[in-house]
Amino acid sequence: MVIMMTVIFVQTMTRYVVFYSIPWSEELSRYLYVTLTLLGVNLAVTSKQLVRIDIIDNFVKGNTLNVIRCVLAFVITVIFFYSSFGMIDVSQYQHSPALGISMQIMYVILGIGFFMSAVACLFELVDALKDGKKQGSEE
Repeated sequence: MVIMMTVIFVQTMTRYVVFYSIPWSEELSRYLYVTLTLLGVNLAVTSKQLVRIDIIDNFVKGNTLNVIRCVLAFVITVIFFYSSFGMIDVSQYQHSPALGISMQIMYVILGIGFFMSAVACLFELVDALKDGKKQGSEE
């Protein structure tokens, strides 16, 4: 995030003070933002801050709700992880306009981010199942 803020600050200063625009700054900021978003997804999974659907919350209670949330999050991240492979193949000959780097790098970053999210969801699912067994043995 510090790198992204620095690039944007330098871009703004050069545009309005020197009257020169750095051509690659916006593209680099966008790629860093995507990477930061994927790290945020992992943080949301591990701190149980994912989006909640009220309909499911109203009908399912207790640990079953946590298990359903973990399973849904895992399935969604695995689907996104799997779809990133198709994008990696498609972007094989494509390069970013300003930086000139292969777009495969960006799609590999997406794949790594969704893989990490899937692993985090799997750990959360295991924890939810362990909590369910503890609650079941206490009753």
